[in-house]
Amino acid sequence: MSAFLSSFASYLIKMIILVALGICGGFIGIKLRQSSDRKKGITTINSESSEQE
Repeated sequence: MSAFLSSFASYLIKMIILVALGICGGFIGIKLRQSSDRKKGITTINSESSEQE
């Protein structure tokens, strides 16, 4: 039973690490895309609609 629990805990820790890396990668990708768009002068639809009001 302890072998099962240690194996389960190992996989659980690996899963948590992979999820955290995926979330961090997503946030980094969003930030890099926004930075790239800002440098190219591209504005988002939300900011265009707020400027027109």
